[in-house]
Amino acid sequence: MSSSNSWAEFAALFRDTRTAFLDHERAKTELKALMPEDAKEAIGHGVRGRRTKNGAVWFDVLEREAGHAAIQ
Repeated sequence: MSSSNSWAEFAALFRDTRTAFLDHERAKTELKALMPEDAKEAIGHGVRGRRTKNGAVWFDVLEREAGHAAIQ
């Protein structure tokens, strides 16, 4: 694949974002561990965690309005 420009582009992107991906996965694991088992939702520092009926936890980044700091 050394002659493919597309391969080169995506291989570089893959290499460049690998550390960020691993950090992201670790953060999700740690946030899940911090979320109380009986909580349906937890919000703080611009992140919302939601627990589904089957116990899976999902995270969203909360958008803030320009010029307004969110108070949690």
